[in-house]
Amino acid sequence: MTNSNLLAVPPVVVAGPARDLAPLPWPYAVSSVELTVVVPFQNPGARLQDAVQRLSDALHAQRISFEVIAVAAGSRNGSAGSLGDIAHTRVVTSAHIQDKGAAMHFGFAMARGAWICFADIEGEAEVDAYELVEHFHLAREKNA
Repeated sequence: MTNSNLLAVPPVVVAGPARDLAPLPWPYAVSSVELTVVVPFQNPGARLQDAVQRLSDALHAQRISFEVIAVAAGSRNGSAGSLGDIAHTRVVTSAHIQDKGAAMHFGFAMARGAWICFADIEGEAEVDAYELVEHFHLAREKNA
């Protein structure tokens, strides 16, 4: 990852590890997708499922191959269970992940995407899925 691939405004999209490893032979090659969306969360309630579903729908509509990695950061309200039916979504829970910084770090480490971004679903503003898609396209065009 280089700082030149970091966008200045949220959502942030950066080059992922799969971008550099995809052309390499096994065992270095990774099964990748175009975009990994890391969603760290603590206790978002119903907002989690709504936000992840909107992200998934927008990415499907743009025909972008993706994965969503939702990482629980000490969540105690059962929010993680609401994501089971959303395609291309992995949910990570661990007693060792207690804050959102650790959740983001863990999600970025698990990412298989050529590009990685994160979405803060517990912030004041709603996540604009199409803004995220637009920033992804801009980052990809800039480094094509």
